[in-house]
Amino acid sequence: MRALYLGRFNPPHKGHIYSIEYILAQTDIDEIIILIGSGEKAYSLKNPFTGGERLEMVTTIVREHFNINLFYITAIPDINRNTIWAANVIDLVPSFEVVFTNNPLVQQLFSKLGKKEVRKIPLNNREDFSGKVIRENMKKGDGWRDSLPEIILPLIDHYKGVERIKTLSQTDEA
Repeated sequence: MRALYLGRFNPPHKGHIYSIEYILAQTDIDEIIILIGSGEKAYSLKNPFTGGERLEMVTTIVREHFNINLFYITAIPDINRNTIWAANVIDLVPSFEVVFTNNPLVQQLFSKLGKKEVRKIPLNNREDFSGKVIRENMKKGDGWRDSLPEIILPLIDHYKGVERIKTLSQTDEA
């Protein structure tokens, strides 16, 4: 059975690897679609990396840690209409039977509107493996590298990710 696992992956971190391992450990799952949400958003504190950068990072992680043949990896733009969002996802990605997410809104949209089975993923060290916390630590310039897979650290440096986040956090407002 094919599963859908979605997130913004801004940036992808060790918690995402744990989630993928958890999904693959389910005896009824043999393929995963990794869907990068908000693919069009970039250069903001919430979404500092471009969809392409996140796609490259996620693909690099999957190639390093998993059998890439078990995955479809893609990005999708937001449509900002919750009533049709699940149908839009279903229309744009390969077919799937189950969605793995801990986001209550996404759970509701897929179970009610998308008519898909939804399963939760046990949280793992959420204090360290949270994109929001990692981006905040990147802004401070400390304590973020250990939360990310080592394989993508050169990409973060190449994108000048820390500098980008620090610049985005500056304001000229008094």
